[in-house]
Amino acid sequence: MSRRAIIAGSGRLPAELATELAATQGEPAMICALEGVAPDGLAVDLAFRVERLMPFMRHLLDAGVTSVTFAGPVHRMALDPALFDRETASVIPRLLAAMQGGDDATLRAVMALFEEFGLQVEGLATLAPGLLAAEGVLAARAPDATESADAARGIEILHALSPVDVGQGCVVASRLCLGLEALYGTDAMLSQIAASRDMREPRKGGVFVKRAKAGQDLRVDLPAIGPATIEAARAARLTGICLQAGYVVVLERSETLARAEAAGIALWAVP
Repeated sequence: MSRRAIIAGSGRLPAELATELAATQGEPAMICALEGVAPDGLAVDLAFRVERLMPFMRHLLDAGVTSVTFAGPVHRMALDPALFDRETASVIPRLLAAMQGGDDATLRAVMALFEEFGLQVEGLATLAPGLLAAEGVLAARAPDATESADAARGIEILHALSPVDVGQGCVVASRLCLGLEALYGTDAMLSQIAASRDMREPRKGGVFVKRAKAGQDLRVDLPAIGPATIEAARAARLTGICLQAGYVVVLERSETLARAEAAGIALWAVP
């Protein structure tokens, strides 16, 4: 019988995906993670290193794995040349060249290696669409006209930045861009905005817009929000969060929606 493996990064997403797959597929997935990466609430069946990538993929095949799914963020790690096996060492120049093109190029190169090895790469949109934001109002309050206009402006900004692989989120208030999500992620961006709100108008209000990058391979690195995102948005004095329908994961959905409603934050998804 064929098996599925989850290549788990940090955070809650790997555990939520594993639960969803166990419920819908009827068999638990094999959980794999890079050494040093500990997904929240999930035991790891097999840890591996990039320096031993080829033996790791061969191990998956020997275990009957036919498809893999990447879930959760993984930060770039330093490589130890002393640990490379000959076969993995032969593909490292290819990976290093891809890394020069940004995270998207790196992920595409990694997925290509898995597929060349005979392992199908499946994405969340196919396996667990219930984890993604559906179009429409998600929490109790719909956005008002000002929030909708700020969201539209944020979408314009992210669309313009997609070709240079900058990030998946921005914050707009009164059509002014307060922050862009870059290498350090959503939490860092929202924290910086929270610390800066009293510096100039507008001192409150605004919308956090979260979307996949144009042309992004949706099998990996889908943007996500969760309860901590709501708390960070509240601390930044935002009044709205606009997601891309079908492309953004909503982690701990019931808790996330409850916190948005309690904070009076409009939470909705658009195409």
